[in-house]
Amino acid sequence: MIATRNPKDAKPRRALKSAARAGEAVLEIDEGAVRDIMARLARVEGQVRAVQRMLDERRDCHAIVQQLGAARTALERATAQLMVSSLAQCIRSAKNGATKSRSKN
Repeated sequence: MIATRNPKDAKPRRALKSAARAGEAVLEIDEGAVRDIMARLARVEGQVRAVQRMLDERRDCHAIVQQLGAARTALERATAQLMVSSLAQCIRSAKNGATKSRSKN
């Protein structure tokens, strides 16, 4: 059982911040990747809410564990997608830095 999000329950999203906190690097990844990761996180949120509801209703343990497993897998996939996207950013940054240092010599 996967819960769907009710639009009237939706919370407004925070405005994007253009700069990181002092000392933090800015994450520069493709907007499509951000949308995909956010969609996965929304799915996780729905699954966790479903688990809470199932516990409240004293549903079958097997069904609850299955839903927890689905939430964990979705969270792991969001993590992997973020890592792949940011790894590509790091590789591009390193490559650009190497190109710039060669051109200075």
